[in-house]
Amino acid sequence: MPKRVAVLGAATLGVTAAIVLGTAAAASAHVEATATSTAADSYTTATFSVPHGCDGSPTTKLTFHVPESIIEVTPTVNPNWTITKTTEPYTSPSASADDESSEDAGQRVTAVTYTAKTPLPADERDTFSLSFSLPDGKPGDRVELPVTQTCEKGSTAWDEHQQDGKAEPEHPAPSIVLTKAVATEADGDPVETSDSSDASSSATSNGPDLVGRFLGLGGLVLGAAALVVAVASTRRRTGK
Repeated sequence: MPKRVAVLGAATLGVTAAIVLGTAAAASAHVEATATSTAADSYTTATFSVPHGCDGSPTTKLTFHVPESIIEVTPTVNPNWTITKTTEPYTSPSASADDESSEDAGQRVTAVTYTAKTPLPADERDTFSLSFSLPDGKPGDRVELPVTQTCEKGSTAWDEHQQDGKAEPEHPAPSIVLTKAVATEADGDPVETSDSSDASSSATSNGPDLVGRFLGLGGLVLGAAALVVAVASTRRRTGK
């Protein structure tokens, strides 16, 4: 009986481990994005990780779809892939106020496509980076960049919307969750801390140094007094 219980226990642990590992593998198999900055209205570089093919088939092409809230995108060169951009005419919201004609409208990048020079094996991963300005928004807003993964056999659309507080969909779109905007100068650099705060910081850091100096001086005085007492005591003994 104890042996049967042990066998059943081991089997249960094995099944549990398989479920946990299977869930972790499924989660890590998504096309995910990591960004150098998540602050609203800031410039960022998003790196997308593609960990596998389509049901075991090598990947031949990846198309990153750019939301309307992002105007210009700069793709990073990957030596194993060629890059093409898809654009459309873009007229800024202030065009009517500026009397901008349709002929003067700019171009907005709607998609960036990486095409493999050699298909990416299904058991190998690669990364792709896009630089762009994040839109303005509230902390917690999600900026989604859907990806279409094309393989030698079949394709996968990573475009399902993720809703906070709900289970993750099977093929979620890679996304960046916005954080609080950071104050910047006219040239886009972050605003530096004020002189008063620097002075306060300096005063705080100097405090322990002053205390140390006073303690050191006190130690010297006590040491000198002890030396005088010792010398006087020695002379008295010698005089006797």
